[in-house]
Amino acid sequence: MGNWITSIGLDIGTSTTKFIVSHLSIAEQGSPFHLPTSQIIDRTVVYASSIYTTPLTSNHDIDMESLLTILSTEYEQSGIHMKDVKAGAVIITGETARKENAEKIINYLADRAGDFVVATAGADLEGILAGKGSGAKVRSEEIEGIVANVDIGGGTANVALFEAGRAIQTFTFHVGGRLIRINDQEEVVYISEYVRPWLEANCLSHQTGKGITFHELKELCTRMNQSMISFLSGKPKYHADLLLVEPIDKPLPLIKEIIFSGGVGHMMAGKEPSQINEVTTFGDIGPLLASTLLKVSKLSGFHLINAKETTRATVIGAGMQNTEISGATVFVQEDLLPIKNLPIVRIMVDTLEFNAVAFTNQLDEVIKQARRLYEVEDPPFALGLLGMDYCSYQTMKSMTSTICQLFHQHFPNATCLVVICESDIGKALGQSLKKTSHEGMQIICIDQVDFLHGDYIDLGFRTAGEAISLSVKTLAFG
Repeated sequence: MGNWITSIGLDIGTSTTKFIVSHLSIAEQGSPFHLPTSQIIDRTVVYASSIYTTPLTSNHDIDMESLLTILSTEYEQSGIHMKDVKAGAVIITGETARKENAEKIINYLADRAGDFVVATAGADLEGILAGKGSGAKVRSEEIEGIVANVDIGGGTANVALFEAGRAIQTFTFHVGGRLIRINDQEEVVYISEYVRPWLEANCLSHQTGKGITFHELKELCTRMNQSMISFLSGKPKYHADLLLVEPIDKPLPLIKEIIFSGGVGHMMAGKEPSQINEVTTFGDIGPLLASTLLKVSKLSGFHLINAKETTRATVIGAGMQNTEISGATVFVQEDLLPIKNLPIVRIMVDTLEFNAVAFTNQLDEVIKQARRLYEVEDPPFALGLLGMDYCSYQTMKSMTSTICQLFHQHFPNATCLVVICESDIGKALGQSLKKTSHEGMQIICIDQVDFLHGDYIDLGFRTAGEAISLSVKTLAFG
């Protein structure tokens, strides 16, 4: 029988804010031959809030007081107290993450919302969270081929590609319901600066303060969706590159299935607007963007799969945590502990047929992605090594040399390198890293840890022998 702990998820998005409460069942597992571990064996969502419009004081600021009122109300309605919260995540997503006071809100919540991960999610990380919450990750484990999750909210469409249960690529479009806003007088009152270049390139240069017809809006939304879908098909049209938040750094693989989530994904199942007053229900182009996306995507040849969650995909993806004990052969400098909320990035290592060039290229790509996903701190992340069943001295020497070289190259000011692995080689690997690293670099290397891409880890103090307590916090269900 497990012990139940309380976990929350809070997603503050461009258009909407959502809150959920989950109960996680923690059970101790072990044997006379292994140190005990604690694992999450079950979880139940026990409360889901109403969907709020994200409170803003202007186009540039989140309304702190209104947000705190929402949180206070939801804590009261859910019947939980902050002191009872032991896991979960708060994320600020989409255009909201770029608001000037977003960091202040994150810091405020970090001090007042319990012992859990608090992170301003970049678009890449948000896409992964939404893909796990929508069911795209699980779906990719069921089929052969790549599943794309396209999470479309108010400001961005975050795309995460999954293959065999693993996120293999992420990128983001400036496509969202609130990038263009319309008032009841059928006038354009706001156009995001991020879509103006694309509008001009497609001769769709509407101006704020000017009227716009239903036909013109429909043409705009259709073209925007055609542009995005054409890019996903590998044959971009209508200046699709101008919608990308950042250029992609590797070719797009063949996508087999697409799942749409987010607020716009949810509206795809609604009634198709036939006149402009049905479009401006929320003062933006969301409903028309959704209905035209449905038509465009059906003509694209992609196999469309319904999302398990749409508007709540990202927040449902925020709240699992497990706690365990590391292996007994670790390399740890105790004065560096504890370390909390450290992102994990993983790399598969074939130590039986080790190829130094392939390992270097793969590690370089992984570290570049980590630099995009997470804010740079010291240490910036924990490098997770998978597949190391056997490791010769020569392989370890080559591998640790590459790790130290690339880590210093991409994070020259970092003073601590954290490496975690599944197999029982933490001490030897840590000693090799210490010997190879730059002078003054601190090394932590722990083993016998189960981890997933996108997780965060807390490193605690020693518990039994050389083993340390640790908590792997998974920011997504599934």
